[in-house]
Amino acid sequence: MPVTSHLAFAVLTGAFLASTEAPVIDHEPIDCSLAGKNVRICAYVLDDGEIERTRVYFRAAGRDAFYWTRMLSDGIQFCATLPVASGVVRALEYYVWVVDDRSETTRTRTLTISLGSSCSDPAVDEDPERTHNLVVHATTDEQGDVIEDFEAGELAALVPVDKR
Repeated sequence: MPVTSHLAFAVLTGAFLASTEAPVIDHEPIDCSLAGKNVRICAYVLDDGEIERTRVYFRAAGRDAFYWTRMLSDGIQFCATLPVASGVVRALEYYVWVVDDRSETTRTRTLTISLGSSCSDPAVDEDPERTHNLVVHATTDEQGDVIEDFEAGELAALVPVDKR
C-alpha cells in the first residue's frame, strides 16, 4: 500500500473507533443538601453521536430499589430535580445513566448525598415549574404506584413498572 493509503486508512479507522465510544459523563458529586428541599442534579454529557436518554436513578440510602427521573438539557448540561425526601431520610444514593444513539451506555458510580439542616453548597431546586411537575418511574413491580421515602404531593406522576 502506498503511504497515502496507509494514512487514509489510519484516519478512517481512527474516525470509526472514535465514533463507537460510549458517552462520557462529567459530574461533580453532590456531598450534601438540605432536608425538606428538592435536590437538583446536573451533569455534562459528551458523545460522538446523539444522546438518546439521560436519567438519574435515586433512592433513600439503604433501600434495595431505585426510582428514576429524566434529565433534560438546559442547552449546556443535563439536569433533573428529585422529589423531596421524607423527614426520616438522612441520605440519598444516586447515579447518572446515559445512552446514546448506538445504544452505548455509561453511568457514574453510586454516590451519596447527606441531607441535613446545614450544607455549605446545597444542590437545591426551588423553581416551582420544575418542582411541581416531577415524573418519577419505578424500577421494580414491588414499588407499585406509591412512592416510598419521598413526598408524593409534588409528583405529577409516579409511573409503575410496565407489566407486559
